[in-house]
This record gives sequence, C-alpha cells and structure tokens, in this order.
Amino acid sequence: MKISHNFDSGSIAVIDSNDINNIQLELTTDNNDNTMQWFHFRCHTNAGLSHTIRIVNAGESSFSRAWGNYQAMASYDKVNWFRVPTQFINSQLVINYTPTRDEISYAYFTPYDYERQRSFIKQAQQHEQCQHTVLAKTVDNNAIDLLTIGEPDKNKKSIWIIARQHPGETMAQWFTEGLVNHLLSQDICLQKLLAKSVFYIVPNMNPDGSIKGNHRTNSHGLNLNRQWKNPSKTLCPEVYYVQEKMADTGVDLLLDIHGDEEIPYNFIMPAKGSCTNSTQANQFKSNFMTATKEFQVEVDYDNFHKKQDRCCGTSCGGKQSMASQYVANNFGCLALVLEMPFIDHNSQPNNITGWSATRSMNLGAEILKPIYKFL
Repeated sequence: MKISHNFDSGSIAVIDSNDINNIQLELTTDNNDNTMQWFHFRCHTNAGLSHTIRIVNAGESSFSRAWGNYQAMASYDKVNWFRVPTQFINSQLVINYTPTRDEISYAYFTPYDYERQRSFIKQAQQHEQCQHTVLAKTVDNNAIDLLTIGEPDKNKKSIWIIARQHPGETMAQWFTEGLVNHLLSQDICLQKLLAKSVFYIVPNMNPDGSIKGNHRTNSHGLNLNRQWKNPSKTLCPEVYYVQEKMADTGVDLLLDIHGDEEIPYNFIMPAKGSCTNSTQANQFKSNFMTATKEFQVEVDYDNFHKKQDRCCGTSCGGKQSMASQYVANNFGCLALVLEMPFIDHNSQPNNITGWSATRSMNLGAEILKPIYKFL
C-alpha cells in the first residue's frame, strides 16, 4: 500500500498506511498560511479489498462544519470522478470503499489541473473569435491567462469573468470551461451577444496555489479575494495585473466565480452599490433562476449563517478588498459573486453525483442567458 501526493494539486500527509483497515492521513495547510481543507492523493494498492481511510484532523480544518453531509470524490483514471461513502465521525473524515482497480485517486472535489488548463486554452485559441493573452507571470513563473472573446469596440460592453481566486474551489474553473465552450458555439443568440459585448475571462486567477494544492491562497500565502484594495505587484501579481487590464478595458459587468464549503445551494451575492445596481442584481438572479433549476434565490450568506472567514474585518481587509466590491466602487457597475457547493444543490439534489464538474460546466453555459438579458 502506497500513497502519493507529489503531483499537480496533490495535498495530504501520511501518518500510517500499513493497515488498509485503518489508513491514517492528515490534511496539510496551504504553504505560508494556516488554511487547511483541500486534499488530493493517490492510493497504489490491491483491488478488491475493503479500505478504511481516516483523515484524522478533519475536525480541525478551516471549514470543519462542511464535513457533515460530505461525500469524497474518487477516480480510477483521473478523468471520471464519482462519490464514495464518507462519514464524519469523532472529528475524523472516514472513507470506506473497496476499489476495483489497483490505483485510485481521492480528492475534495474534482481537480482541474494545469495540464487541462493548457489544453483548454489551446483549444479555445483555435476559434477565430477568441484571443489568448498572458497578462503576466506569477511568483512560480506560471501564466495568468486571459481569454478575450469577441471583437473589442468602444461601443460594446465589457463583461469580465474571473474564477478560482481560491484554488481549492475547482468547480469555478469547470464553470468557466462550460461558459467558454458554449460562448464559442455557433448559437445565433450567442452571436448576437458577442455583437453587443466582449468577454474578458480569467479561467484561473491562482495557478500557483492550484498547482501547490492550496485551498485559499497563492504562493505568498495571500487570499487573493482580500487583496483588491491595494494589491502588491510582487506579492500578488495575480490581482495587480488583472486590475491593470480592467483599467484598459473598463468593466460593465463582473462575475467572480467561487465554491462554498458549507452551503448546499448555488447562489449569487451582489456587491453593495447604488439602487440601480441592486435592482439589476435582483433581475439578473431572477433571470438566472428562470434559465435553470440549478439556481435559486432563497438561500445565500445573509440568511444561511454567519461566516467569519468571508469578511473578518480589519484582519483581511474586509469587503472593500474583495473583487466584487472593488469593481462596483471603481466602475460603478453590477458586480456579482457566484457560489457553487462542494456537496449538492439542495433545490435539485442528485444523490449519486452531488454537485459535480459536469453540473458546474452546464451552469457556466446557462449563465449566458441572464447575461444576454442584462445587456
């Protein structure tokens, strides 16, 4: 029995793997930060034998309340991922499963690695309406990718989509892949959309954290979504150069795509702004709910429960340092945070898959409908 984690997005610590009925692991913290939630590891073992995997410090994780209804993800081929029986017992996350092959991977959610990102960027570039730009390189010399879809024109609206500021929230990048693929289709309505607007899409704001297997931070241990008030060019180039590009293009609508560990719903939180923006936000959400049963408007941060990590005052810079509030304040436009669950969307539950990469991609495609109506 061997457990490996030294690969793109891998993260776990092995305590004891000698007994397959009591494999003991630990979550590890983000580098240069104490956030602890994401895991991704591979087991090299014997098929047909029952395994009990215990993540013994799950109760000490940054979002320990997230484990109550959680089911871990697994894959034999790193492409097709499925849920496996998981329980949260005595502050330990316990996975009980009998693999049918000698190698199996486990992860907090379906990973989205850098190799897939490069392949996706290359495929998108082949479309005549899509241009690829590297805004800058990160501390670890990874590209901050920007996809520009549509022909820039001063009379067109600038639609900005940014995803995966928090690298462990991989559903955000699956969402953008679904959005881009659908936007580049030959659908007549989408062509009308591109006649009115240009999309600026950053599929992965935090490639360093993604590769390192971090959950919330970049190489310097910074939460990108708390750096928008005054980002450092050296410590936080991801935000600095995106802001610089936004200044060039302007912003008429921002969608900042995330995942939430605890809330079992898809929902949108608008930045605070004018009465006009508030009305626009309510209409956008209503149109999105009309477009798909995978979205709802009844549950969000304001009425689920208070979460200190989402806005912890001066220690994180507060809401003024979040992307949505920065854009709303500086461009006077509608700025929305979209959250997807790690578990399931309770308004449209699926007991087999829970929330998934495929459902994230489909939701990304569907959001083009309320964007079209917004324009």
